[in-house]
Amino acid sequence: MGNKLLLVLVAVALVMGPKNVSAQNCGCAEGLCCSQYGYCGTGEDYCGTGCQQGPCTTASPPPSNNVNVADIVTADFFNGIIDQADSGCAGKNFYTRDAFLSALNSYTDFGRVGSEDDSKREIAAAFAHFTHETGRKNSHFISNPSFSC
Repeated sequence: MGNKLLLVLVAVALVMGPKNVSAQNCGCAEGLCCSQYGYCGTGEDYCGTGCQQGPCTTASPPPSNNVNVADIVTADFFNGIIDQADSGCAGKNFYTRDAFLSALNSYTDFGRVGSEDDSKREIAAAFAHFTHETGRKNSHFISNPSFSC
């Protein structure tokens, strides 16, 4: 189980790390857009949000809200998840709330777009994913967080 936790922590670091990633398959033919995922085509999926080159459409970014992610991901919330790991888990003290909040600075829109409920859902989904990747499958994540090695 320790390997699963380490894998989750590495995945979190990759997700929360720098955003300067080059496209997978750019170099589209004239008139085509290179999507945020690096694929060529036309239409909103290719030319809209995240379009990297070509005749991209310029949509205004979604409005930010005043949600403070640190107020939602409290020390008690974060530690309640970490504390579910066995004391012998090698990675238990590897990742901290402070490291999460520091990494969050690279993603200014995470948990801060849409309504307050949208923000809470995005944060819950991220932590549910982190928890799921540790091998725990808990559909009642918020009321009963789990984290294991």
